[in-house]
Amino acid sequence: MINFRYHVVSVVAVFLALGIGIIMGTSVIDRAVVDRLESQQSTLNKNVDEVKAENNRLRADLKAERDAARELADQGSQVLLDGALPGVPVLLVGARGIDTNGLDSLVTLLGRAKADYRGTLWLTDRFTLDNQSEVSDLAEVLGFRSDASVGTLRSAAVTRLALALRPAIGTPLPNAGGDVVTALRDKGFLDYSAPEGVDPAVFPTLAAGTRIVVASGTDAVVPDGQLMLPFVRTLVTTRPDRGPVPVLAVASLPATPAEDTFIGPIRKDRELADRLSTVDDLDQFSGQMAAVLALGDLGAGRFGQYGRGEGAQRLLPAPAA
Repeated sequence: MINFRYHVVSVVAVFLALGIGIIMGTSVIDRAVVDRLESQQSTLNKNVDEVKAENNRLRADLKAERDAARELADQGSQVLLDGALPGVPVLLVGARGIDTNGLDSLVTLLGRAKADYRGTLWLTDRFTLDNQSEVSDLAEVLGFRSDASVGTLRSAAVTRLALALRPAIGTPLPNAGGDVVTALRDKGFLDYSAPEGVDPAVFPTLAAGTRIVVASGTDAVVPDGQLMLPFVRTLVTTRPDRGPVPVLAVASLPATPAEDTFIGPIRKDRELADRLSTVDDLDQFSGQMAAVLALGDLGAGRFGQYGRGEGAQRLLPAPAA
């Protein structure tokens, strides 16, 4: 007859065997898991090493491509642009705030094209007219009442500046004691970067046939809709009886079409787009090359839209027929 003690011993033995089995099984499973994890880790380490090696190779390739592109830009521009604009006067007009690398490269290419670079005129952040001092100073320059609206003052300023830059159509300012460029420079609304060896205190007289490059974009200190677009419109549409003003509008390629605040609106305005040329990728060598070639076309009354953005017709101007 099975007594209670035997029953207890049997139950304990069963649980003891179960515990030993669990411990042994767990040890075996844990070892298998560890082996698998170690294998995966080894594979991952190998993959990481391969990715690092590939990244290093790609970096080296990218550096080589960039070096080759710089050499191509340097040597190619010497061959392709040498003497392309012999003695042609070119004035740059830019909005402060934009990246200047593309413009600096364009000036270099203008030198290789033998153009007569007349310097760069900058419209400054004082045109924001966000304080009374700026408003009063601009009103004084223009001969307006000090309570004139910001919109009226800015519009009048860009109109008079555009007229002053139209060769042979410069308009003296009433009560300003000089021409519009000098008056605006004295009040800090304009800066002038002169060519090397030229006195920056004296803004040059623009000869007939001067070609004007207007540069702006998303980072301009004053929104393009308030300043540079009205300036361009006045420059190319005022006094058409005197003949067209050769104007090229340029900008760096924006990250998205929504950020295209300068070239895009010009191209969508047929009245403007039919009277000037545009380049939307001045930050690229191809855009700088297109700008020089487009300036040459302006002398023959040929206009076009060049670059990589929306509305561009070609990367570079087509050869003359």
